[in-house]
Amino acid sequence: MSKIIRIILPGLLVAATGVGAGDLITATLAGHHIGALLWLPLLGALLKYFLTDAIARYQLDNQEHLIHGWIKLFGNAFKWPFLIYLFIWSYSVGGALINATSNAFLNLFPHLSSFPGIVEKSLVSVVFSALAFILVWSAKFKLFEKIMMLLIGMMFISVIASSFLLLDGPEEFFKGLFHFHHIPFNSPWFLSVLGGVGGTLTILCYGYWIKESEREGYKDLKMTKIDLAISYLLTGVFSLSMMIIGTKITEVGSTGDIFISNVAKLFEKEVGIYAAYLFRIGFFCGVFSSLLGVWQSVPYLFADLVSKERERSKDLKQTKAYRIHLTFLSLASLTSLTFKFQSIQLLYAIVGALFIPLCAISLVYINNREIKDTRLKNTKFQSISLSLIFIFFILYGATLVYQKWA
Repeated sequence: MSKIIRIILPGLLVAATGVGAGDLITATLAGHHIGALLWLPLLGALLKYFLTDAIARYQLDNQEHLIHGWIKLFGNAFKWPFLIYLFIWSYSVGGALINATSNAFLNLFPHLSSFPGIVEKSLVSVVFSALAFILVWSAKFKLFEKIMMLLIGMMFISVIASSFLLLDGPEEFFKGLFHFHHIPFNSPWFLSVLGGVGGTLTILCYGYWIKESEREGYKDLKMTKIDLAISYLLTGVFSLSMMIIGTKITEVGSTGDIFISNVAKLFEKEVGIYAAYLFRIGFFCGVFSSLLGVWQSVPYLFADLVSKERERSKDLKQTKAYRIHLTFLSLASLTSLTFKFQSIQLLYAIVGALFIPLCAISLVYINNREIKDTRLKNTKFQSISLSLIFIFFILYGATLVYQKWA
């Protein structure tokens, strides 16, 4: 069992880091707004599989992160715009996560609201942001792995099991799985699920986690493919489960605490009080695991971009740049607590989805040019798949903009 966990752990980390942010709330809201398109998160997970697999093959061959390949090709024309995008993404995602985590905790322990002025959302947000900061700053990767595995296991079991209890029967599930007669292409929630499921910018962090697992070369490709296939299958099913929940709620609520409370009440009414607690536990584990994952992994990107070469050859986690971005995530995210709940969820999902087409088209070019081992280069099928991802997201995004402003 421990050997299996070692194989799939990097994929589970990247999936869980994306799941808490992209699937728990956004997929539920999407299910509420556009219905039970249960094939949509599965398709989104498949797209992320192609992208993360291509990123991993570059890393396995070159033993350097993909962003260095981008810098070699495009120089400062890539570096500085990406740094700006990284801070925008970090702020929007960090805000979504800290909002969701504090709301989930207060709904898991609703009796705490009986202490007004002492236990409030802002205080809980500060506590969890600080807790993530301390754990990431001081903990070894082995301890981080153990905490994440515990949270991931509870998240998947709780949410998937509780959501399927809401179904009237297998026929309802298969009806949603093969629901193609009305596809709401004009809804931003369609793009938010397709682009947001399984993470957006966080898929780049997979390279750091397979480095921690000491994978390199073609010999570890099979292990990586198994890892990613299992992880993204679980991610797709998890997001699908959240869409099921979204179709059942009649009212979303304007704030995160009302949203979670409404879902818990739905479970209590339709299934029972224990199912409601099961969902609350899974929801909290999901968003907190994502918060920990983002706090631990995204500073790697900043440190890798701005650190000198001699610093990058050591542990990036010990660099000043890593700790600067970790501090930014922990503090800046707290200023988003005044934002409207649905607004920050949609902002986070769409900002993240903008990354997908650019990443896809670059991997078509860079993996065929910079990978030396021909066995790790893109196959024709992989190049076509990545190109189609780029074309679809660009055309779809342009269509949404035209509909908005025409």
